[in-house]
Amino acid sequence: MSAEFDRPVPNPAARVQRGNGREATSLGVLDMADDRRGSLSGLTEQEAKEFHGIFTTSFLGFTVIAIVAHILVWQWRPWL
Repeated sequence: MSAEFDRPVPNPAARVQRGNGREATSLGVLDMADDRRGSLSGLTEQEAKEFHGIFTTSFLGFTVIAIVAHILVWQWRPWL
């Protein structure tokens, strides 16, 4: 058995009081997890807006490139 499996696993339920009054676990601050509860994707509202902006820009770029490619192919060999 490797040494990786011999290490003790931290207890995620063990809470520690931080200096700023927020409780924390060994896995992270609880407040961060609370922000993600209402979303099916697990993203915060700000992260979702950022992803949507990048997705929209990428989709429009792909569409423009596809339209230009179709026009160039149509000029080379019309298919109708």
